[in-house]
Amino acid sequence: MPHPTAHPHYSPSASRPDFSPPEAVTGSNTTLQGLASLPRPAADLVLLGDLTGLYAAGSYSRLGPDGRTVTLRGDRQGISEHGHRITAAIACHVARAGGSVEQLTRLLLHPDHEGGRHARHIALRSGQARALDYIHRVWASAVQTVSTSMVLGSRDHAYEALAALRDRIETTPWRGERARTALRVLRAHLNFAETAGGPLHHASERQAAEEAGISRTTLRVVYETVLRPQGWLRRLRVGHGREGSTWYLALGSPHRHAGTAALSRSRTTQYPPRAGT
Repeated sequence: MPHPTAHPHYSPSASRPDFSPPEAVTGSNTTLQGLASLPRPAADLVLLGDLTGLYAAGSYSRLGPDGRTVTLRGDRQGISEHGHRITAAIACHVARAGGSVEQLTRLLLHPDHEGGRHARHIALRSGQARALDYIHRVWASAVQTVSTSMVLGSRDHAYEALAALRDRIETTPWRGERARTALRVLRAHLNFAETAGGPLHHASERQAAEEAGISRTTLRVVYETVLRPQGWLRRLRVGHGREGSTWYLALGSPHRHAGTAALSRSRTTQYPPRAGT
């Protein structure tokens, strides 16, 4: 099914919501210091928004209940999802740079920062308290995401990290039939990741299911109930046609429950931006 053309969520000429946060939030010196601590692409995302449409992918469509049919979201829902992905990416950038939720709040609520338009729209529509609560939830999810993600400096480092991850997976107790099935899926994705040279890799559901020796239905069940909630595996983009899905292997925890994932919005793409993006 054809997808709508991804348009940048923000543009410098777009009208701004009439919301002016307190001076303590928008102090120019503090805000400039916050931007200076971020890499250039992150600072551009804050200042200019998603001009390239990088975070638009998947925002205006979603996978149907059958796991195969793609349906279009309404314009308002698509714009909101796109804005949330931009907000989540900025939060990950700030967390990776060692920033704080206060720094993130200042960056998002500054009236001249296009990347904060979604948070400011929430403030305009539902009040500042609701916007601050939203920012804190996004921040908590970003901190969790960054803390369980591997930062790789070279291909050799990538292989070392994958070897350490394989050791972690093999030494984790997988109790119960569903957990043992999840282990088979993880081993399959480790094989794909080693071929790709890092935790970010591509594979279709069919490929992953065949590699694990299970059905696609079973693969979806263990992903939704075990691997994703516990932080072992994240599907960043759903593949269509001959294009495989994009996956990211991470340092999961068998003690983490599905409730942790609720900090981020349902079926939302949030992951640490790769270096240089």
